[in-house]
Amino acid sequence: MAVPLAACAAAAAGLLARCAPSLLGPTPADRLARAEARAADLAVRNRLARELHDSVGHALSAVTLQAGAARRVLDSDPGFVREALAAIEDTTRRTVGELDAVLGLLRTGDDATSLPAPTLADGLDGLLSRTRAAGLTVTAEVEGDLAALTALVGREGYRIVQEGLSNALRHGDGGPVTVQLALKDEELSLVLTNPGTAPVKPRSDGGRGLRGIEERARLPGGTARAGAADGTWTLDVRLPVEALP
Repeated sequence: MAVPLAACAAAAAGLLARCAPSLLGPTPADRLARAEARAADLAVRNRLARELHDSVGHALSAVTLQAGAARRVLDSDPGFVREALAAIEDTTRRTVGELDAVLGLLRTGDDATSLPAPTLADGLDGLLSRTRAAGLTVTAEVEGDLAALTALVGREGYRIVQEGLSNALRHGDGGPVTVQLALKDEELSLVLTNPGTAPVKPRSDGGRGLRGIEERARLPGGTARAGAADGTWTLDVRLPVEALP
């Protein structure tokens, strides 16, 4: 009698062992692993959303203003019209390339850190030129060697300047914009000012406007502040020269 009981007990134990995961649910380790995977996926999606918003949003704002300015002087200033059309062509070509890169990452599921993007050292001059072609007066002051920045700081700094100029195009009163970049004391200071008092309200879904700038500043361990005082809107960003791990 003992042998059949022992066999039944062994069979019941094996059955319980096989059914335990479905009966008890995932273990704490399983739940932690799933949460980490979801967090990593969300971080990638947020990164791609920021890239799309900043690159495509800036391009659309600039191209709209460039086309409008060209239309207004079509008969009186053909030289300006040619410059505006050349800027539109350059802006759209660059943006299509960046859009293709983002969509490629979405299709392949690769890490968003492999996304090619301009940096302050190699892209600032072109960004300022295209913004000026939209009819906005932009004065830039650069102190220090931007080529000395890490890839992360140079890339995020470029996107922050791009978004700041986009906000000035969309929400400013058309007045001049000043861009000040100073690299000293192991910190990159990035300040954009333009006439205006209306804040750019952050969206609750993230990756847009000021919220996107704050997220970009935090990536290398920096800070971002924005606000209006005495009729001037100021964006003040500080990024460490050596990005945090």
